[in-house]
Amino acid sequence: MSNKEMIAVIGAGAIGRGFLPWKINTEKYDFIFIDSNPKIIDGMNKNGGFLAFKSHNGKLEEKFVRAHGANLISEFKAADYNTLSAIFIAVGPDNVKKTANAVKGASCPIILCENDPAAVEILRAEIGSDQIYFAIPDVIASNTASDENLLRDPLAVHTEDGLFFVDERAEKLDGDIEYISADELLNKEWKAKLFLHNTPHCIAAYLGAVRGLKYLHEVMEHPELREIVIGSMNEMLNALKSENKNNPAFLEWYAAKEIERFSDQLLCDPISRVAREPYRKLQPGGRLIGAAELCDSANIDFKNISVGIAGAVMYAYDSEFSEDPAALSASKKQKLSHVFSKIGLKNPEMNDRILSGLKHSVFD
Repeated sequence: MSNKEMIAVIGAGAIGRGFLPWKINTEKYDFIFIDSNPKIIDGMNKNGGFLAFKSHNGKLEEKFVRAHGANLISEFKAADYNTLSAIFIAVGPDNVKKTANAVKGASCPIILCENDPAAVEILRAEIGSDQIYFAIPDVIASNTASDENLLRDPLAVHTEDGLFFVDERAEKLDGDIEYISADELLNKEWKAKLFLHNTPHCIAAYLGAVRGLKYLHEVMEHPELREIVIGSMNEMLNALKSENKNNPAFLEWYAAKEIERFSDQLLCDPISRVAREPYRKLQPGGRLIGAAELCDSANIDFKNISVGIAGAVMYAYDSEFSEDPAALSASKKQKLSHVFSKIGLKNPEMNDRILSGLKHSVFD
């Protein structure tokens, strides 16, 4: 029987399966993986774990990650384990509430690796615990692997050698983790990630979807698409600089590393992963509409972001009506109107600016 401490990971996808095992000391901790996908759980239980790959200095490093156990989320109760050192949740902001029954009664810190700080308060209210903390995986982690590595292990995943920031109020774990104050976490790292990573990252994905590409790095190999992605990055960079809330050198460094990581062929990052849940990504105040509003308030032209939002609108509409040819034949203006009405955006000027984005040649 293992003498290691135990960590539960709820959400065995890109972050939970691909990234966290590289940041937490696997010599000290055993992992229990929890997911809603029976294929992932069955595969882990059958093989005792999975292969993980990390892109570092132009090469792939690999290791076998042992699963001390794997359970469907409906079968896991944190209260049954009194030896857990931490629970990590990486299921997507819209699914955090669904983890409440699984983590209720936990005596250890619960760390949310979600793209929304509000998820912390949502889960705290659901389970009545204040031992819930926000974390920022500053990384691109794929939920799949190269064809070659998938032949070796269908559960194989690729990630890059990213950074991991956790609220310093959480109990410290042994690993490659940077514990920082809540203020720095939200006002420095989160804002940079939201607008200098999430915004151009999903714009790249929606442009790639328009062109029928498979991986994100392929977008950066098309000059026309790359120009829009870099243009959207520069618009956000100028908007954030205008706020004078962060060191300009930090923002410029952050933006430069993002463009480089978007081009990493070793990540095999699927456009389908980055583009999923388009309606959530189009919410007012978020990574797309919020980015446009931030630029607008700083009097910065956001023509490239407008093209990206238009791509997201097309993706959202087409995803919703994929089996309805009659609906898909609607005009671009009708599609925009439908999507904006669904997310509750009622800003005629913004509508017009984004409608102009639909006129870009990428949509021809």
